[in-house]
Amino acid sequence: MRPWIQILRPLNLLQAMLAVVLTTAFLGEMEQVGVLVLLILSVITINGGGNIINDIYDLEIDKINRPDRPLPTGAISLRGARIYLIVLFALGILFSWLISVPTFIIAGPVSITVLIAYSARLKRQPLVGNLAVSFMLGLAFIYVGAAFGKIETTLVMAVLAFGFTLIREIIKDLEDLEGDSKNDARTLPIIWGESKTLKLVLFLMVTFAFLDVLPYTLGVYNHVYLWMVVLGINLPLLVLVFILWNHPEKKNYSRTQLFLKLDIFVGLAALYFGRII
Repeated sequence: MRPWIQILRPLNLLQAMLAVVLTTAFLGEMEQVGVLVLLILSVITINGGGNIINDIYDLEIDKINRPDRPLPTGAISLRGARIYLIVLFALGILFSWLISVPTFIIAGPVSITVLIAYSARLKRQPLVGNLAVSFMLGLAFIYVGAAFGKIETTLVMAVLAFGFTLIREIIKDLEDLEGDSKNDARTLPIIWGESKTLKLVLFLMVTFAFLDVLPYTLGVYNHVYLWMVVLGINLPLLVLVFILWNHPEKKNYSRTQLFLKLDIFVGLAALYFGRII
């Protein structure tokens, strides 16, 4: 049973589930338990299916970069993985249809199409793949907003999530440079080179540390948001900039992208506790 859970990438799904719950709370709609449950189920199944299709297309690369994943180890067959993702996508579409037409459109024609295109082609294109992943995470907030008819309220959350994820995805490409270069991938580090890509990442990290305080200066969020962002996101980001600048190594890329994956929870908490009621 463990490989069937591992291939779904539980940490990513937990992140998505918490994003749904916090966004629902942020919108003041926690009493709509039925809609919340359907949102969680649809996000988990669609994202889980997306993670599986990504592993299918990345099988040869993962034999180098992540040999302990279920497909490279043979714990799950390719046929089994394909059946698994079809079932998950079908369930995700069903759950989204039970919520509303807008959520069905976002989940089916938009999200699943982007997930398949990303794994099949976009991932191996410089920057385009990174933008696709970032778009999907930002879209998750809009998806929740659509369920409650409050898309405009989730736009700031979507934009911040997009920027944070874009940085993490490019760093992940730096971490995977060795495996990607052996499998004809065309990621940014391969096209531009490691040094130039690293400079872009550091620029984006510093820029994000300035831009993420704009919601406070514009009066969209309060001082709680400001201090949580400054201490929980910006200060660690600047420390990581210093580390990567002086020690651009694979282990530091790995630690940085893992930190960014976890630190988005701080961002979600800042958005929730810093909202102006």
